[in-house]
Amino acid sequence: MLIGTGAYDVMPQLPAVYNNLLALKEALCLPAVWGLPPQHCQVVQDPRTQREMIDPVRQAAEEARKVLLVYFAGHGVRALGGELFLGLPETVEEPSSSFYTAVPYEYLRNVLRGSRAQYRIVILDCCFSGQAIGTMGGSDVASQTEIEGTFIMASAPPNSRSLAPEGARFTSFSHELIEILQHGIADADRLLSLDTVVNHIKGEMRAKALPLPWSQDRNDAGRLTLFRNRAFATSSAPPGYGEIPGIGEGELFANRRALHDARVHRPLQAGICGTHHAGGAESIVVSGGYPDDEDYGDVIIYTGHGGQDPNTHRQVKDQEPADPGNAALLASITTRNPVRVIRGEGGDPRHSPEAGFSYDGLYTVEEYWTAVGVDGYKVIRFRLEKLNEKTPPVVPTDVLDDRPGIDIYRWERVARGIYLDRRIADKVKQAHDYECQVCGLALQTPAGHRFAEIVHPKSLAVPHRGPDVPENILCVCPTHRVQLELGTITIDDQLRIINEVTGLPDGELRTSSKHRVGREYLRYHRDLYHQAISSDALER
Repeated sequence: MLIGTGAYDVMPQLPAVYNNLLALKEALCLPAVWGLPPQHCQVVQDPRTQREMIDPVRQAAEEARKVLLVYFAGHGVRALGGELFLGLPETVEEPSSSFYTAVPYEYLRNVLRGSRAQYRIVILDCCFSGQAIGTMGGSDVASQTEIEGTFIMASAPPNSRSLAPEGARFTSFSHELIEILQHGIADADRLLSLDTVVNHIKGEMRAKALPLPWSQDRNDAGRLTLFRNRAFATSSAPPGYGEIPGIGEGELFANRRALHDARVHRPLQAGICGTHHAGGAESIVVSGGYPDDEDYGDVIIYTGHGGQDPNTHRQVKDQEPADPGNAALLASITTRNPVRVIRGEGGDPRHSPEAGFSYDGLYTVEEYWTAVGVDGYKVIRFRLEKLNEKTPPVVPTDVLDDRPGIDIYRWERVARGIYLDRRIADKVKQAHDYECQVCGLALQTPAGHRFAEIVHPKSLAVPHRGPDVPENILCVCPTHRVQLELGTITIDDQLRIINEVTGLPDGELRTSSKHRVGREYLRYHRDLYHQAISSDALER
């Protein structure tokens, strides 16, 4: 449903509204964008009464089963109590007159509530005058749109105005939406989610110094992928992993637009660039947007994407591995593609620039886990380590027995600045005769030598800081080492091996009288990953 009021009896005319309606219908019906059948994309232009605006929406709400999308452009006014009203031709700005000259948003909300559609999308582009798109208080809209499976895009944040240049073809907010539908987003997935769309619009409007749009998500509707990304199909450039020619470590950038133009970090809004299917994350921005981030300089504990209220920036729901940014970082663990790290002025002051952004080199994503964040919701955390070390890692002298250098026959690097004792690891392997404690496989060379790998359920690296003791070591084959490190399998207190993709037991851990496994370490590992992943997130 595309609704627009551009002709007014008293208020200023909005001729750009008609162009909005025509361009949106054309784009939504294109097979390369959504492929919506024209008969299912109805345009209501200049409805003169409340009934003329609401009745077509009611009919569509009765017919829709999967998605109901309602778009409105025109003047928006407020009643005396602050309620939002949608403009009709006879609407005036006098609050006391809005009850009978405009359409209460409450009417539209009630129609949406009664729809059987699984998802309901509302896009509001409300204007007060030819120069300003309507003021729309976030609290006003929020109180009237709390419907499960609903996603709201509004052209302005609370108590703000969105500007539309006089004589422009489209209103400012709708212009950015139409640009996405017509041309796509260069650094996004093949299918665009509603979250991706609104975040890109925010980035474009921020770069143009326009007030930012406001959004609200109910029941993960923001993850719904409706539109095909035309830029994905037409782009011939491969993902840009690694260094950018001519950009040196420590180079400063004034804003996100400058990062985008230099292709150091292409998204104007999102903190993670790259996709799961293309090989992982290309770049990330560390700028204090998530309070759970920890920055140690050469090691970064980075909080994944999703679950934040876009207005308060507080975590309001759990993060999911299948979210595009998180899926990209998960892929980086296995592909080993380097990630460009950019720090912003809002990050840890010990490592961040005083203003703008700085490019701080290449990092690898080493591991991930889940934890309860400071706001009480599950977050996904990734440990990144810097590449291209210019100086030897610093190892405490007590670890090195006061000897200079590192004895590679005794110490093996497992993380940046972290080493395990090979002698302890070898004793565990010998206790199991080099057989994997998960599957029983023993790898053997043609010369008859057996070998195995080990894994620490409680990682030695920050922020886990597990001990390098036999109780915190498992003897495993390479396959099950990777599965344990990725959290695709965990081990419960009964030593059952749990497949975290299916949630079902899949055998028992093999034990030896010569090696005691510390259940406290298995429990620590299980708490990081239990029911944290999905098959979609790890399909590659």
